[in-house]
Amino acid sequence: MIAIRQKTTVALGWLVPALFLLFPVAMALSNVVLLLVLIGFAVTFSSVYLKRDAWSWPAIWLMALFGMVLVGMLYTPAPWHWVSVNLGKYAKFAYAVVLMLLLARFPQWQKRALWAFVGAMLFILASTWLNVWFVLPWSTTKTPGWGVSHHVFGDYITQNVMVSFLVVFALTKVQRPWLGRMSLVWLLVAALGVVSITHLSSGRTGAVLLLAGLVSWMLVRWGGKKLWIGLPVLVLLVAGVLASSSVMRERIALGWTEFAKRDVDVMSSIGHRAYNYRTVPKMMAEHPIVGHGTGAYHIEVCRFLENPEWCDTFRWHPHNQFLFFGADHGLIGVLLYAALLLSLYRVAMRSDHAQAKVLLVSLTSILLVDSMINSPLFSSRESHFFLFMMALLVAMNLRPDPE
Repeated sequence: MIAIRQKTTVALGWLVPALFLLFPVAMALSNVVLLLVLIGFAVTFSSVYLKRDAWSWPAIWLMALFGMVLVGMLYTPAPWHWVSVNLGKYAKFAYAVVLMLLLARFPQWQKRALWAFVGAMLFILASTWLNVWFVLPWSTTKTPGWGVSHHVFGDYITQNVMVSFLVVFALTKVQRPWLGRMSLVWLLVAALGVVSITHLSSGRTGAVLLLAGLVSWMLVRWGGKKLWIGLPVLVLLVAGVLASSSVMRERIALGWTEFAKRDVDVMSSIGHRAYNYRTVPKMMAEHPIVGHGTGAYHIEVCRFLENPEWCDTFRWHPHNQFLFFGADHGLIGVLLYAALLLSLYRVAMRSDHAQAKVLLVSLTSILLVDSMINSPLFSSRESHFFLFMMALLVAMNLRPDPE
């Protein structure tokens, strides 16, 4: 039995990095690897994982959120179809805790996992740029040229979420003096990542999340009086880059039009979100403390729509993670989610790991902003990214690899 546990532990040392390599590029295969990781965790389970010092506050809040989902199943009016959808989505809270426990106990796996993810993202970034000139068989988009969106796996929103984080990672690799060869390489990666979001994508969300990540990087890396110069310069640079993109100029102009007509055209991107922000609070007001129950949003929100024919359009998710938790789990759900976000910032700011601190603050800021315009913990690829990277970065900040 001891031999089996030892061999399984060795296998986990490569399965965990494989998970981080695969989830950005091959969701189905990454889910198979995730299942193997969970089985391996069960086989090698130790009482070490039950000790209080093994549990960080983010892990505790993640399990509290998952417990909230389980309790919400007891009083929800939703049929099993919708309950099972939410249960499957939010079970990743528990999976992230498993990864957190493993990566904290075996810190030598952390570097493998981080570089596996970075390797996958560099492949995506390179493919995005190659899409401008070539039709790549593995790419989602098949139209070469400038002025069109180029995303490789999933959709442009999820790709831009992850590329925003890649840009921050690249900047953390830039060391003084800036003229070092590898620093220049990482500066180039960061620049290519920024342009892929602003010029090779038709989404506005990516630009907003990129700014959130860059501001977080600057706040942690610089601090003090430098920010009085750095932040205005950063805003001007981002504005200049956006202005140079015909795709982004068109999307911003469309955004202003959608905002102006948000009360009339509720099917536009901004109109849809604005209508959710008016509608979902009415649903929350019926059961403000514990909400309507797990999966209830998908059926109950239809009662509050002006036109019943809109039900299929609005019932999937409210494009706001806070409203989503509020509708299903009330004020308790919203506060638990806020506690998770605050605990992530707290772990980062108390850390002595310079790079991991910046990365965790940036990841949390990107998640916070994304949660106000999307439902990132419900969307499949985004939840993989945020939860699994959260597990890795919390472990890196609490128990870093001694190397």
